Amino acid sequence: MEFTLDIDDLGRFVARIGDAGTEAVVTASNVPNAGRDLLGALADAEAGGDGECTWEEQGGDYRWMFKRVGGQLTVAVMWSGGTIMGWRHVFRTEGNFDDLARSLRDELTRLGIAGPPA
Repeated sequence: MEFTLDIDDLGRFVARIGDAGTEAVVTASNVPNAGRDLLGALADAEAGGDGECTWEEQGGDYRWMFKRVGGQLTVAVMWSGGTIMGWRHVFRTEGNFDDLARSLRDELTRLGIAGPPA
């Protein structure tokens, strides 16, 4: 998985994620808490196998879900604009837990986001 994270001119996270020709852009207006929540969800998956968090955005929410089985990690991201529309798949990938976790943590650390959720 390729993962880059930046902060745009509006102060939002803009995550670009891709794997095997599939790409998605996921944003969050609740910076820095969104980054801390992502780290917390990743730590939950590392410790117990499952983790998830929500990134708030104008008009809806992105939901990050992690499922760890042994050394493998599945990452799924969904979008919901409200209860009537439900959740829509945005991105999904599987890979080595250590590699995917390092990629996420490195980008968050680069932007000064570290530690447990607030």
